[in-house]
Amino acid sequence: MPSEKVDIALEQAKKMGFKNILALRGDPPEGQKQWKAIKGGFECALDLVKYIRKNYGDYFGITVSGYPEGHPVVRKKITDDKWDINKNENPKYYAINKLDDGSYEGVSESDWKNELEYLKKKIDAGAEVIITQLFYDSKLFIDWVKDVRAYGIKAPILPGIMPIRNYGSFSRMTGFCKTVIPASLKERLIELKDDTAKLYEFGLNYLYSMCMEILNATDSNGNKLLPGLHLYTMNTEKCTIELVAKCKIGFEDNKELEETINKELQRVIIEEQEKQKKKELEKIELITKNSPIDRGEFKAVNSF
Repeated sequence: MPSEKVDIALEQAKKMGFKNILALRGDPPEGQKQWKAIKGGFECALDLVKYIRKNYGDYFGITVSGYPEGHPVVRKKITDDKWDINKNENPKYYAINKLDDGSYEGVSESDWKNELEYLKKKIDAGAEVIITQLFYDSKLFIDWVKDVRAYGIKAPILPGIMPIRNYGSFSRMTGFCKTVIPASLKERLIELKDDTAKLYEFGLNYLYSMCMEILNATDSNGNKLLPGLHLYTMNTEKCTIELVAKCKIGFEDNKELEETINKELQRVIIEEQEKQKKKELEKIELITKNSPIDRGEFKAVNSF
């Protein structure tokens, strides 16, 4: 996107009172495999952060992305014959994932360091908050957060959580992002892929446990690593609200927030029940209503 269009969007945001901007490079257009900057556009998210700070000062709060398992571009198959799979050395790789064909994928040490350096540059340029790519391996995520802190990056980190709604959408999104899927999670989802209701319930409980683990994670001084969560709703409010409701531990002292969460959960449940009731009525109507012939829309034909 050229800077002129960015200015239009930012000026409109100011006019409407928006104060926070999520600065992303973005994905390639549909049908295009590799991302390419257009003439007069920005090369990367770092350029966008610098541009916003230079032209709009401190008016906007800027959030940027972080990749706990490495950006998909730097996640590659491990083909080094000297690599020790059991010890992960000679050389060492990060965020290792075993693929369906038995091979392994990961991020090299040099790429891992470059990822951290680039994230630090975005923060040093004026970004203030980090929202991460989706993940389902809490240990890998916590290790990454500690690496980020050790690299001197102090900005708050919000973990990107994507609810598991069904097997199809889960597989598409994790495949696109090259997400590391723990073996136990993958096996259970495959078992439940044809039972959407059970898979949905399992996914909700899995994410609840993961969220509690990362929210309770601490550094060497006992300080909490994370201030909260960022949920990728994907326009699916039911699973989002249910997950928030389950994760309300830690909000016991905030009765107003707890009440809001509970009310919203009840609203979503009632709405879902009404949708199901409507579907049942439509089925009944389809079965019992007069046929097109009875309504005079078609003429009965006895023979051809």
